[in-house]
Amino acid sequence: MLRSAAILGVFAAGFSIAQTASASCHIRNETKYSFNVDSGNSSGQNVGAHTSGSIAHGKIVAKSRDGKSFGGFCKEGDKVKVVEESGAVMLIPE
Repeated sequence: MLRSAAILGVFAAGFSIAQTASASCHIRNETKYSFNVDSGNSSGQNVGAHTSGSIAHGKIVAKSRDGKSFGGFCKEGDKVKVVEESGAVMLIPE
């Protein structure tokens, strides 16, 4: 039983590291909206209002509960930011 728990712990840690390694695009959200982001092969990533973090590189599609959305593309190592201008939310290089 203890061995099974140890193996499960190693698997969970490895899975967590793999997810972190795939998150290779830095994103900064300068809006008041929180977004659910699908990028690369990862879905369900969250980028909160006025926060920054990492998401998987690749094609980006993001939606907020408030009906705002944006899309774009981020290559590995890129830094991008989300801004709102004249009511439009957009992704721009940082």
